[in-house]
Amino acid sequence: MFNRTVEPQYREMRKTVLAQISAGRLTEDSELSKVLDSLALVELTMEVEESGVEPAVEIRTVRDFLWLCRAMDFQRQSKNDQSPG
Repeated sequence: MFNRTVEPQYREMRKTVLAQISAGRLTEDSELSKVLDSLALVELTMEVEESGVEPAVEIRTVRDFLWLCRAMDFQRQSKNDQSPG
C-alpha cells in the first residue's frame, strides 16, 4: 500500500548517542550498557544478525557501537548497490 522505507533502529540509536557525545554527557569510551537499555540492546543484536555483519569483538563501548553502525551502513549500501534496479 505504502512504498516507504523504514529507518533502521540502530540509526536512531546512533543519533541519540551522538547527541549525548556532543552535549558532553558521553565519551567514546563510555560503556554501551550505560547508554542503551536492555530492550535497545536486544533490538541492536537483532539488527546486527539481520544485517549479516559479524563483529570480531564484543560491542562494549560507544566507540564499538559507532564502528558497528558504520559497518552496518556499509553492508546495507553494498546490498543496495547489488540489488537490481
